[in-house]
Amino acid sequence: MISKNIKIAVALVILAFFGTSCEDFLESKPISQIGETDFFKTESDFNQALVGAYSAFAQVYSGNGYYPLLVDLRSDNTTELTAGGDGNDAKRNIDEFRETTDNEHLTAFWQTSYNLIARCNSILSKIDGSTVSENLKKQFTGEALTLRALGYFNLVRLYGAVPLVTEPVTDIDASYKVGRSAVQEVYAQIEADLVKAEGLVPASYDDASVGRATLGVAQSLLGQVYLTQKKYAEAAAEFKKVVTSGTYSLLPVYADLYKAGQQGNREAIWQAQYKGAANGLGSNLPNHFAPTGSEGITIPSGGAYGFNQPTEDIAAAYTTGDVRRNNIADGYQNGTAFVAAKYIRGYVERETGGGYADSGADWYVIRYADILLMYAEALNEVNKGPNADAYAAINQVRMRAKLANLSGLTYETFKAAVYNEERLESPFEGHRWFDLLRTDRALTVMNAKVASGGKSTVGISTPIKSYQLLYPIPALAVITSSPAIVQNEGY
Repeated sequence: MISKNIKIAVALVILAFFGTSCEDFLESKPISQIGETDFFKTESDFNQALVGAYSAFAQVYSGNGYYPLLVDLRSDNTTELTAGGDGNDAKRNIDEFRETTDNEHLTAFWQTSYNLIARCNSILSKIDGSTVSENLKKQFTGEALTLRALGYFNLVRLYGAVPLVTEPVTDIDASYKVGRSAVQEVYAQIEADLVKAEGLVPASYDDASVGRATLGVAQSLLGQVYLTQKKYAEAAAEFKKVVTSGTYSLLPVYADLYKAGQQGNREAIWQAQYKGAANGLGSNLPNHFAPTGSEGITIPSGGAYGFNQPTEDIAAAYTTGDVRRNNIADGYQNGTAFVAAKYIRGYVERETGGGYADSGADWYVIRYADILLMYAEALNEVNKGPNADAYAAINQVRMRAKLANLSGLTYETFKAAVYNEERLESPFEGHRWFDLLRTDRALTVMNAKVASGGKSTVGISTPIKSYQLLYPIPALAVITSSPAIVQNEGY
C-alpha cells in the first residue's frame, strides 16, 4: 500500500505552482511557492504566473525534462557514447530500447510536463474572473492554452493515452482517481486549445518578451497536430497561414542558426530560451552533448558527458556540398592529438556564457524551415503529388543548404524527398523520432539499420517491436493511481 507521504510528494508535481518576479521576461526566475488564494489578483500576478509556466516550458527541453534524450536519442540520429560504468544506464537504456518503467528520465519528463500543464490550468481557471484588462486577459489566456497544448502534444506522442487534466487539482486523493483519456480525446483538447489561442495571442511582442507564444506559434503547432493525425488539408491550411504571413524567413546562412545571440531571429518561430551565467537560468545542453573527456576543450567549464552524439548513420546521410553536414564535428583537437568523437557543433561550440549547466544556448522548438518542409509534405498528400507551392517550400530549404532544386517528382518520390529533407535540416532538434512515428516508418527504418550496422550506427543491436513505439507510463504514476492508470502494453 502506498503511504500518504509518497502520495503527497507525487501530487505536488501536479499541484505545484511557482511565481516569478523580475523586470525582464527572460531574466525572471522562480521564487517561493505561492498560495493561489492570495495570488491571481493583478496584472502583475498573472504575468508572473505565466513566466512561471515558461520556466516549466524551458525545463521540458533542458534541465529535468531531458526532451532530447527521449526524442533524438530514440531515433537513428543520435546515440549515447559515454564510457562504461559511468552510471548513465538510464540514458543508454533509452538509446537501446531497453528502458524499464522506473527509468528516471521517463519519470522526470512526465512530472515536468504535468508541472507545465498544472501552471497553465491555474492561470486559465482564474483569468476570466479577474480584473485584468481585456487585451491582456486575451493574451494571457492564449499563451496558457498554447503552452498547455504543447505539453499534451508531447505527452500523447510519447506515452499514448494520458490523464487529461484541464482544471487545477485541489484534492490529492481525487487526483489519483484520474485515469488515462483516449488518444483522440487528448488530441481533441489540444486542437481546441490551439484554435482558441489563435484568436487570442498577438502576432509579436516587444524585445523584452521575445519567446512568448505568438499567433505564428499557435498556427505552427496546430499544423503539426493536424499533420500528426494525417489531417493533411487542415495542416496545409495552418502552415499556409505561417508561410504567407511575411513574419518569418530563413536565415541566409545555415550556420548562423547556432551562433550566440540568436534569440528571436526571423527563422525562430518558437524557442525555449535560456540565459547564461544567470544563477540557474541557463541550460545543460552543451555539457550533455559534448563528447566524453572533452572538458575544458569543447566546452569551457563543467563535465562533458556524451549523452547525445551524432550517429555514423546521420553523418553519412548528407550528400557532397550540403553545408548542413558542417554542424556535425568529427572530433576535436587535444593538444597535438586529434580525438575522433562526433558532436553537435550547434550546441557544444556555442558560447556558454556561464558555468556548468548554465548555458545561454536556446532550443529551437519550431523553426520556419520545419514549417516549410511540413507544408510541402502536407500539400503533397492533399494533391497526391507536389504542386508549385510544395516545390517552392522545399526548394527554399535546399537552396540554403547549397543543393539543387527539385522538379519533376511523383507523389511517392516527392514524399521520400521531403522525408529526407526533414531529417537533414534539423536532425538534432527533437523531430526525427516524431517524424518516424507520424509517417509510420519507425519500425521499418530502425530495424533495417540494425541489420546493416547495429549498435555502432544507430544505437540498437536488436530489432524493436511495435509496443516500443510508445514509452511505458512511469511506474510511480501507475502505482499511486492504481487501478485508474493501466500500464502500456508490453511493459
